[in-house]
Parts: sequence; structure tokens; C-alpha cells
Amino acid sequence: MSRTTYMFDNRTPEAQKQLGFLAGILDAHSFEVLAGLDIAPGSRCLDIGPGAGTVTRWLADAVGDTGRVVALDVEPQHVPAGGVIEVRQGDVRVVDLDPEGFDLIHARLVLMHIPERVEVLRRLVAALRPGGRIVLSEWDCTELDRMLVHATDPAAFDAVTAFQRALIAHGESHGMSPTWAREVPAAMAAAGLPDVEATVFNKLWAGGEPGCLLHASNSHQREAALLAQGATTEQLETLRAAMVDPATLAWSYLMYTTVGRRPA
Repeated sequence: MSRTTYMFDNRTPEAQKQLGFLAGILDAHSFEVLAGLDIAPGSRCLDIGPGAGTVTRWLADAVGDTGRVVALDVEPQHVPAGGVIEVRQGDVRVVDLDPEGFDLIHARLVLMHIPERVEVLRRLVAALRPGGRIVLSEWDCTELDRMLVHATDPAAFDAVTAFQRALIAHGESHGMSPTWAREVPAAMAAAGLPDVEATVFNKLWAGGEPGCLLHASNSHQREAALLAQGATTEQLETLRAAMVDPATLAWSYLMYTTVGRRPA
């Protein structure tokens, strides 16, 4: 098993802000996809890398009092347990998963950070009940120079690109794949899921909104790593100013959400 570690640190105060911004960016999309799956009351669900726990709680409402939702994370301190929610600390690469134990498995921005992502996907497929579904949402991080649309300061364009390139390089040094999102459908098919569907989500954000504030938060949380990857202090300061300027317009990363169904 790889010894690489997650590129962020969920134990820091800045990480709690980051998780809130991620929820603000992605929850509406995630809830729409999950609602379209008509999750039955009494279902057993697994939410991997639950972050702030917003999807975990949505699933708990969907399965009702007779269902069960397991929230699995290496550092699950941000997810409150109780009711039908079981919080389990563990690494998805090695933790015991009940064979054919889940009707639905959800993971958002998780496997892209795990070098053994293909092996983990196979483990998750084995944990699906016949007819069960897996939902993987991952960011494609390849169009970095097209994210900023408008900024008051012309220097922001180079600053945002430099920040993004440094951040992705830092992620790759920790085992993150910037292209995995587009590879998921083929990986699911290879793992034995013949029924695969995928959608792509993106949204334009203004400065001061979650899609921009996330970048500022990331720049604070991993400033030393970004400087080591070639970004400058001036560029990071320019980025932060742009991300809170209401005149700024920026795309988020492209979110690829792939749903696979295990044959009944």
C-alpha cells in the first residue's frame, strides 16, 4: 500500500472552512444525482470521505429510521454520529467492508487522491449488493488556465494559473490524479459494472462565493507547499484579493459524477 498522504490536513481550523466551501460548491449537484436514484427507505449506504457530513445526513434522511448510513473516513471528526448514522474511522484501502453489504456507496473527491484507486474501486464493487449502485464524483483538474473569467486586477490571471499549477503539482506529489475523473466510467466497466452513466457539472462563481473562497482557503492551508512548487508570495496575495472581489468571475473544476450499478 502506498505511503502517500492526503494533500490537505483535516485537523486544522482552515480545513473546517474548506469543507464548508466544498459543501457549498457541490452539495446541490450531489443531492440532485442522489435524488434521481430513488434510494429506498431501509437501504444501507456507505459514504466514503464524508467531509462535513452533509451528504451523510442527506442519505440518512433518504433511508429513514429503518436504514443505515456508514460514514467512513481516516479523520471523521467533522461528522456527527447518531440515529441511523454510524461513523467509522478507517482507511478505505484496507478497512473491512461487508461483502455485498451496501445498496449504495458514495464517494466525492476521494479516489482521485488515492494511488490505489483502481484496486479500491474493485473493493467497493465487491461491497455492493446485487443491483446496488456506486456514485463517484471527482474533479477534472486539467483546464487550469481557463478557470478565471474576469478580474479587476489583470495580474490575477497569471496568479490564479500559477496557484492552480502549484496546487495540482503538490497533489500529484501526494498521489493525486488530475485526470482520474474522466477515467472512472471505463474503470467501472472494467470492474464489472456494465450499467454506467455519467454527468459533468460546473458553475460560474463570483468573488466571495464558495467556489472562489475555496481557492483562497487552499492557498492559506498549503502556502508552504505552494511556494515550494514555484508559486510566489505576491501571486498568492493577488489570488486571495481576487477571490474576495465581487467583480471576479471564475469557473470551478469540472465535476464528473459517474454512477455504476452492480448486476442483479
